[in-house]
Amino acid sequence: MARGRSGRGGCAILLFLLFFGLPLLMLLVSPAIAAHVAAGGSPVQAPYLSEWLWASAGSVPVALVLVRWALRRDGRLRGRGTPVIKRWLGLLARSGVLLGAMNVVAFLKLRSGEHVIEDGMGPLALTALAGVGALVAIRLWDRRPQRVTVQEVRSAAAEADRALLRVRAENERVRRQAAQVQARLTKIRARGTGPAGRPSAGSSGPGRPGQRPDTDFYALRTFHRESYQCADTAHLTYQSAQTSLHTMSYLVRRARFAPHRVVARRARAEMYAAADALARSHGELRVQVDQGLEMVRTLNANTSELKCEIRDSCGEQGQEWFEALEERIEKAREERGAGRM
Repeated sequence: MARGRSGRGGCAILLFLLFFGLPLLMLLVSPAIAAHVAAGGSPVQAPYLSEWLWASAGSVPVALVLVRWALRRDGRLRGRGTPVIKRWLGLLARSGVLLGAMNVVAFLKLRSGEHVIEDGMGPLALTALAGVGALVAIRLWDRRPQRVTVQEVRSAAAEADRALLRVRAENERVRRQAAQVQARLTKIRARGTGPAGRPSAGSSGPGRPGQRPDTDFYALRTFHRESYQCADTAHLTYQSAQTSLHTMSYLVRRARFAPHRVVARRARAEMYAAADALARSHGELRVQVDQGLEMVRTLNANTSELKCEIRDSCGEQGQEWFEALEERIEKAREERGAGRM
């Protein structure tokens, strides 16, 4: 059964190439055939010269369609920033390249005879390969990045400096919050043990601080929420900075090669200076973001310990608050998992 389907598929492809591909190929190489007939082809072909000339006129729009199909929508030619006139001129130029490559190969392979193609499908196959190669080359050429300018590099460096200031300020805020959380944990644990490390009065066990009604539950709960919000806000800032880093890294690579394409010495020096400034800001921003993420992980760990200390130190209120908080965390985790699915 599989063999039958495979055989039918091969026949369908062969029929498609025979009834659609071959006429399309003949239309594209009609300028070469017309030139061959006009240059002294067989007298039998001379009466058909006008038909081949009309077909040559039709080869241009067909080539335009093929070239436009081969180009990416977000490429250099079809991108939004390309003017309409420049876009159509570029399409015409690339269509000329396609027709030129195919027709040169076809003209060199044509021989004098009663028929246009005397040697079977070999010349047409070579012509088709030349056309496919031309389309691939046109597509690859269109994917080349735009040449970066000094203004773009300087703007990116200024944006990196602004992001660096924001990340440094966020790092300082996270550092202060982490120090405050650590100090509060030390203070809470010190209240639960005596001077010699023994549990104080009211302790519920040797390794666990006792319940202290005098502990300010509401202040600790507020402090826990502030610590959590600080870590959450900082993480969003670092994620935004990481997105900027990803974009800048591509521009940094382009900026490093850009001076080699500049001819003027002064312009080359300006490009070198701008590229070095962008590379320095990019590297410093990456270092600061990595440090900030590490501090956020530490802050989250300390905040989690603070949550457990509130549960163990604030009696029934602390336990009820801890259980409600865990339920909200679990519910939020389930909602995130359902959203990913």
